[in-house]
Amino acid sequence: MDDAAPARISAHLEEIGADTERRGDREWVVQVPCTKRGAIGVLLQARERTLLLRAFVVRGPDRAHADVYARLLHKNLAIRDWRFGIDGPGDIYAVADTPLDGLDGDRIDGLLGALSTLVDETFESIVRMGFDVPEGIEFRPPPRLDEAAGRT
Repeated sequence: MDDAAPARISAHLEEIGADTERRGDREWVVQVPCTKRGAIGVLLQARERTLLLRAFVVRGPDRAHADVYARLLHKNLAIRDWRFGIDGPGDIYAVADTPLDGLDGDRIDGLLGALSTLVDETFESIVRMGFDVPEGIEFRPPPRLDEAAGRT
């Protein structure tokens, strides 16, 4: 196990200016901005040889389950680092892992940026396909808490 990895990962997250919360000796949560969904929390876990990244995308669909999951499986064929998966109740996650050996800030930044792009490319179609969304509804991130309270 790479005992120096947590310190290196923390330094890399600070280097790239990530909005980070430390959750444990080998865990962090990073908030990644997305245009369509709003910020998405990404759990980073330093494992024995890899850094695992896992992000909740959307709860399990109410309808057209097979169509939604097929869309995600087709998308998995076209993407490099991230892959979609579901948990027991059918909630949708994005998952990536990368070797700790040679890991640097650019690699972490690239993975987080790729997640933002992936979510922006897929979120609206997943929601429209799997949930009852009235026509004409525009997708945009929810207001920040300070904006909602009238503070900027």
